[in-house]
Amino acid sequence: MEFVILMTFMMLIFTVVFLVIQHKSISLNNKQTVNQVEALANVIKNEVDIAQATPYSYKKCFWIPEYINGQEYTIQINEQDLIIYYNGEGYFAFLNITKGEMNLNEEGYHTVKSNISGVFIEPGRDC
Repeated sequence: MEFVILMTFMMLIFTVVFLVIQHKSISLNNKQTVNQVEALANVIKNEVDIAQATPYSYKKCFWIPEYINGQEYTIQINEQDLIIYYNGEGYFAFLNITKGEMNLNEEGYHTVKSNISGVFIEPGRDC
């Protein structure tokens, strides 16, 4: 009888410890994912800001990954807001664009260009 009580108590402790570790692991993974999404938004925002600051003959290539943590996501630009939709949530970044056109509908290399007409992002097949 003592053995059964001891084993039950040990299993209870093991289960609680396992659940705490599982919760911490999920929390850490979610934080890492948010950091990756924010880093992607910052890359795009920084490239646009640099292009906006140098309005004459600027061109640079940058990479947009296909997946974040093994899951697909979408990027949308509404007026001056960059929105990254990942796992049912939207992550926002403000783009300071006065004129131009953004085409971020696919993953891979993209080219940010600026000239007198504005700032343009397009798929960069010539990178």
